[in-house]
Amino acid sequence: MRLPDVEALVVAFLKPVIAPVKVATKVPATRPASFVRVYRTGGAALNRVLDQPQITVDAWAANEVDAFELAAKCREALLNNASQMQLVRGATEVGGLHLNPDPGTNTPRYRFTVGLSVRAGR
Repeated sequence: MRLPDVEALVVAFLKPVIAPVKVATKVPATRPASFVRVYRTGGAALNRVLDQPQITVDAWAANEVDAFELAAKCREALLNNASQMQLVRGATEVGGLHLNPDPGTNTPRYRFTVGLSVRAGR
């Protein structure tokens, strides 16, 4: 049994939710006006079968309203439909949606963190 790459699961899950906006685990070298970054920021496996990762989602946009809307779509999808991802059994909010402008450029960015319950694959 192997625990899955939860970042890859969440990126694939969010792509159709916010298409055509780019979703990735890293900030693109050439930043588009809007994009979403998904990355693991904590959590631990309870055992060899159950993982409880914390996933942080950052949503950048040209203005605060658009950044909020983008992040809110991601948040709603994860909290309401996370179990649609293979091996994911549920999601809970760990850190609520909040404005967190990019420190280098002051670009509007909203952030939230969810905890997932994920089982190992067979």
